[in-house]
Formats: sequence, structure tokens, C-alpha cells
Amino acid sequence: MKQKSIWTNEINEKTYPELNENIKCNILIIGGGIAGINAALNLKDNEGVVLIDKDKIGYGVTSHTTGKLTYLQGTMYTDIQKAHDFNVAKKYLESQKDAIKIAIENIKKYNIDCDLEKNDSYLFTTEEDKGLNSQRDFLSKTNTYFEDSKLPADIPCKDAIKVKDTYVFHPLKYIMGIKEIIKDKVKIYENTTAIDMDYKDNHYIIKTKSGYTITSNKVIITTHYPFFIFPGLIPIKIGLNQSYALSAKHKNENWNAINIDKEIHSIRFYKDNIIVGGFSHDLSDNIDYKKEEDKLINFYNTYFTNKPEEVWLTHDLKSHDYLPIISRLNENHPNLLVATAFNKWGMTNGILAGKILADLVNNVENRYEALFKIDRSPSLEKTKNFITSNFKIGKTFIGTKLDKNKEFYNKTYITNIDGHPCGVYIDEKGEKHIVRNTCPHFKCSLIFNNADKTWDCPCHGSRFDIDGNLIEGPSVFDIKLKEDK
Repeated sequence: MKQKSIWTNEINEKTYPELNENIKCNILIIGGGIAGINAALNLKDNEGVVLIDKDKIGYGVTSHTTGKLTYLQGTMYTDIQKAHDFNVAKKYLESQKDAIKIAIENIKKYNIDCDLEKNDSYLFTTEEDKGLNSQRDFLSKTNTYFEDSKLPADIPCKDAIKVKDTYVFHPLKYIMGIKEIIKDKVKIYENTTAIDMDYKDNHYIIKTKSGYTITSNKVIITTHYPFFIFPGLIPIKIGLNQSYALSAKHKNENWNAINIDKEIHSIRFYKDNIIVGGFSHDLSDNIDYKKEEDKLINFYNTYFTNKPEEVWLTHDLKSHDYLPIISRLNENHPNLLVATAFNKWGMTNGILAGKILADLVNNVENRYEALFKIDRSPSLEKTKNFITSNFKIGKTFIGTKLDKNKEFYNKTYITNIDGHPCGVYIDEKGEKHIVRNTCPHFKCSLIFNNADKTWDCPCHGSRFDIDGNLIEGPSVFDIKLKEDK
């Protein structure tokens, strides 16, 4: 079984150069995932647009999603009603339906080959007394057509509803298609990591890891987890959730599903494969990732026959009031825009973000601008989630600092070298791989992920390989022993 996402199979994309000089531009987009690439598509006719990504375009969080375009999103609408009210939840539903329309329009207009399929979406429960009545009530009040149904699979299901006008697609093929469309109008740089930002003379100066700078009038941050802390203090406004997914051979079926129970199960099909996801948890709750991954594998093996071929994990940013942040940062920085915290529904919200961000840049009115602005009104639910999330992160931070000599798996352990805490991984050949054990982002101690063989930050989700190379931010630095960041 491979530790990789199914979406990275058979992708032959054109690569783009790394930034090798200081440049100036009008609009800089940092992050080439689903939100950044759609923003670039909508801004491609503007002058002086540059898109950078720390890796290859599309190979971040987007390549680890399940690729659903659905507005049937678990308990999202009742959660939003709890934090806000019915009208806010209704508008969010409308935004998701519009996001699907935008995706379909893009795919048809530009003839993007991304294996788009119209699907029935199911929402179900495995618990006798859980019930879907609150979901039915909301959909009825918003005149959204649904059917009472049974789940078309031999897994536990006590109750289910379905809607018909939803889709699935190949998210990485979609991004590759857009990249080809914009390549002659948008300057693209890959393997270019933004590490710092300054503001001077009404311009933003972005410093990259290679030492070169990009000076821009406007900056759009679509890096999943923003790489900066100030301005905005976004890390305290969001939480991080981790979930797991696998793929296996299976006949294609024309439906997708997700449940509303504590242990989430997500199902969809792609060609001759089934993709099963779930068992999500707050990142700071569980640090034995292999154990959590095994729960998903055991669930799959109980109800399906073919052996899993790929397995992977993904991070999802969650806002404390269940609404994404797609916004100008604040009044002092109207030309600094950010999109983050898509609350596990990155495909619809990323595509929607691309449209909202482009409208903000072009000073075009967007009906969802106020819904997703960063400085939303506080609520009791939002305050409760804010306190809970940051308490967990603080507790995890302290806990990792106290556990200075922890042994993980297979002779993988933390030790002290020249006064610095270091992580040691001993591979199958007996070779030691030694790295700094402190995350450069918030200085949280790292844990060893025995599933992916990576060093992971349990506070904010930065990930590094066994030699200390950065895989995923918000950190922008490596943890190699020779470096002292």
C-alpha cells in the first residue's frame, strides 16, 4: 500500500521555473491550490499577474481532497445556524450552489478534461437515534429539493437523504487544465517559497526562501495556512483538523456520501476505484497518526473486499464560526487579501474564493463579500470554539515541551544534541536521520508520524521529511540540523 494520494497517479504536468531574480508585479498570488489557481483564472486578463507556489502547482492540500462538488455538507448548515442564524446559513448554502455552477461553467467553457461526473449526494447516519430531521428541516425551509432514501452500500445506515444536482471530479486534473489556460497571461513560478513580507511605500515586498524579492501592489494569500502571523493573527482565529483517506479497486458507482456521526465516513468513486475517507480529529487531540489511519483501513476492510492501494492524510483548517475566511485582511491593508479555513469543503469554497478574491481586487461587488469577511461579529458559539481550540493548542505546545526524551516507533526518538532538542529516525538500513525537533513557525516540538515517516507539528500542522525538508506549512523553513532557524 502506497502512502500517496490517488490524484497524483498518471499526472504529466508541465513544470515551471523557480524565481531567480527580483521582480515587480501588479498582483501577486501566493499559493497555487484550488483557490489560488481559480483566482489566477479570474484575473488572467489583468496586467502584471504573478502566481508562486512553494512546490508544484496543485500538489498541496488540493491533491489530498476527495474531489467532491456538493452542497450536502454534513452538519454544516445547522452548525452555522448555531453560530449565526438561519439567514446566514441559507446564504452559505446559496454560495455553495453558486460555486458548483462556477466550476461547471469553467470546465465547459475551457473544455477542461477533469473526469467530471454528475452524482447523487447522500447524507446519512449510522446511529439509531441521531436522526436527520434538522437537516431535512433546513433544506425544506430553503426550498432545496431532497429525497428520503437508503444508502446504496452495505454499510451501517439508519437514515439517509439524497440530492441530485451535485458532482465529483479529478481535482488535480482540473488545476492542470487551468494552469494551461493561464500560462501565457500569468507568470508562474514553482518551488518558490514566500518566507516574509514587508510593506513600504504602498507596496508589498515578499521575500522568498532563495533570497529574491517580489514587489507587488496587491497580494493574495491562498497558501491553505497563511505563512505570516502578523498582521491579522490568523493562527488564533482558526483550528486544524486532520483526516485520512484511502483508495482501492471497485466498480464505479454514480453516488457519493458522508455521514453526520462522530466518526465521519466519506465515500465516492473514481473510474474503477472507491475512495473512502474519514476518522477526522483536531490535530492536537491525537498524535498517534498510524493508529488513526488504521481505524480507517479496518473500517474499509470490514465492508469492502479489494485491498487498499493508496492511503493518505489531509489537513483542513476550520474557522471558529464555521464560515470560511475570504477577505481583505483589514482596513489598513485593503490590498492584502486572504482565503483560508474552508472547513473541510475546499473544492466548492476554493472555487468560490477564486471569484470573490478577483472581484475584491477589481473592486467589483460580490454578494458573498460580507459573508466571508475576516472581522465577523462575535457569537457565543464562536467564542466557545475559540477558547477550546486555542486551549488545546496551548496544552499540546506545553505537553511536547515537557516530553523531551520521548521514544516514538522503531528506534525513532527525541534526544538532546549540543543543547538542542533533536529528532532521530533510524531507517531500515540502520542509518540515522537527525533533524531539529522544534517547528520554526511557533516553536512547538514535533512528533514522528509513523504512517508517512515524517516529523509533524501537532500545533499548526507543519510537516517535514526525515531529513528535515519542509513538506507543508505554515512553517516556511526546514528543520535540518545544520540550520538554526
